[in-house]
Amino acid sequence: MINKLVSNELMDLVQKSMDASALQHKVLSNNLANVDTPGFKRSEVIFGEKLKQAVEGRSRSSAELDVAKTDDRHMGIGLERKSLGEIQPEVLTENNSSLRNDRNNVDIDVEMSKLAQNTVLFNTLAQITQQQFSQLKSAIREGR
Repeated sequence: MINKLVSNELMDLVQKSMDASALQHKVLSNNLANVDTPGFKRSEVIFGEKLKQAVEGRSRSSAELDVAKTDDRHMGIGLERKSLGEIQPEVLTENNSSLRNDRNNVDIDVEMSKLAQNTVLFNTLAQITQQQFSQLKSAIREGR
């Protein structure tokens, strides 16, 4: 029962985004730790674009006719909604570039900038979570 109170589409979206942001922080920290390691190739988390495409696809398909595939032998027509639970962050390593003679492609300024952006994103998501729980707490206390 309590699961239904704290679990809704917004909170699922925030949870997925926080998980991806935490993973991004680990990846960026690893990149920064290896800024002087010869041959090291930077990695990056791909999640935001996947999430944007899924949300846009859901909003497009909700305006169209809902079609369900009732048998595996039926052909799909591309209107099936992708759930947010299916979207997973992906870590990609950038192997095709080098900034220096030692084949390392980590730019400390770029990584620090991305780390600052990620910190702001995570803090914003944490505030959204806090607001959702404050509303739930207020409802439990009957507005007092």
